[in-house]
Amino acid sequence: MSLLNTTFKQIRRTPYQALIAVLILSLTFFASATFIIILFGFSKTLQYFEKAPQIIAYYEKGKDIPQQDIDRIKNRLEATGKLASFKYTSTKDAEKYYKEKSANEDPLLNELVDYKILPPSIEVSATEISALPQLKEIIDGEPAVLDIDYYEDIVNQLMIWVRNIRYLGLGIVGFLALLSVLILMVILGLKVKNKRPEIEIMRLLGASAWQVHSPFLFEGMFYGAFGAIWGWLGTFTLLQYMTPALIEWLDGILSLPVPTQYLLMLLGVLMFTGTFLGMLGSLLAVRRFSRI
Repeated sequence: MSLLNTTFKQIRRTPYQALIAVLILSLTFFASATFIIILFGFSKTLQYFEKAPQIIAYYEKGKDIPQQDIDRIKNRLEATGKLASFKYTSTKDAEKYYKEKSANEDPLLNELVDYKILPPSIEVSATEISALPQLKEIIDGEPAVLDIDYYEDIVNQLMIWVRNIRYLGLGIVGFLALLSVLILMVILGLKVKNKRPEIEIMRLLGASAWQVHSPFLFEGMFYGAFGAIWGWLGTFTLLQYMTPALIEWLDGILSLPVPTQYLLMLLGVLMFTGTFLGMLGSLLAVRRFSRI
């Protein structure tokens, strides 16, 4: 208890330095938490498009494809070893799907649409994006195919975005983390330097290195944990504000709002990381300035 009292007494004596340390760490963890959530969202979006049909071939309206032709096309695609999924949608299935999706939009139009004006289709996805051109070439070779929707570009663009966001986010977070450690090192180093006469007296009286160092280590850990909490609160507030717009924009792609347990897990990770960064900065400051 006396150790904690000593730590908080040191913080109260230099409130502005403590405020600077907490603000810098809060900014670091706000950027970190925001980056993690954005990257998680992009990764889930990429998974959605990877699992969705990436090639859709449409045939003549109102005419179903004979079963032997369906089996032949599927066998040709499976022979490549790159086929992840294959789905045939008949004209009746297309009519049912259309009416389910548009039931609340235009009931009159819904009644006029029937299977005779809808095309059957084959939906295909590949085990990896690089295999899509090979599968598309096979489907293109089918004479009865009238039109093809090809989503390779969408998936490739998402992959590029995820990669760029990962590198950019890691760079920003890494820079802010280094800046936080250096600022903690300077702030606590000045405190250690100002207390060097007191530290020397404690050493002469037989105090151990832990007794001398521990208040500074706990102070740094406090800054790290408190900064992580404030950074998480900033991200949490921003996420709550943005969630209605995200639900409207990404409906059916992402499950929103983000479950509370995931946000609490993120808080735990940030607090652990913050405590470690605070301890690291404190340890460097003590070793650099106390020279004990």
